[in-house]
Amino acid sequence: MNGIIAATFWASTFLNAEASLINGLDVKSQLAEVSFSVGEVSFQGESIGNEVTIFAASPHSFGPLQPTFSLSVTDQGGTWFGYGFLNTLEISEKSFAKFRFMPGVYSAGNDVELGGWLMFKSEIELGFEINEFWAISLGYDHRSSGDIWEYNPGMETVQLKVTRQKF
Repeated sequence: MNGIIAATFWASTFLNAEASLINGLDVKSQLAEVSFSVGEVSFQGESIGNEVTIFAASPHSFGPLQPTFSLSVTDQGGTWFGYGFLNTLEISEKSFAKFRFMPGVYSAGNDVELGGWLMFKSEIELGFEINEFWAISLGYDHRSSGDIWEYNPGMETVQLKVTRQKF
């Protein structure tokens, strides 16, 4: 999965009908949001535990790039914190696809060693707005060093996410 989800994020920034990267980085208002997720963590194709994550996105974007940060912790104490960008594509009036790309800092704790402290997390998420304030989605993320460290195995998480939007 090395690089495929990250490439999908960057491709999505050109496909965003409301704010394509081609049209520049004008500041636009967006929905501020906070999400909480629980998920299953995989390493080398094997389930190795669970993870909880919190995400927050700012109420503005630069073209399609909405600043976002995330903190995740596994049941083995593996911790990742990052800051990057979110891009949301509307599929229908109530459904959406979200793409994230975030560099961040990783500490293995008692979890698997990923080869270094700097890790890139990319995510694809498909969801549905329950009402104007709440959404539910399913996400898949991959984090690895992008080959900046010699050892670069990567880790994946499949997660169920609940989002509060419009504060």
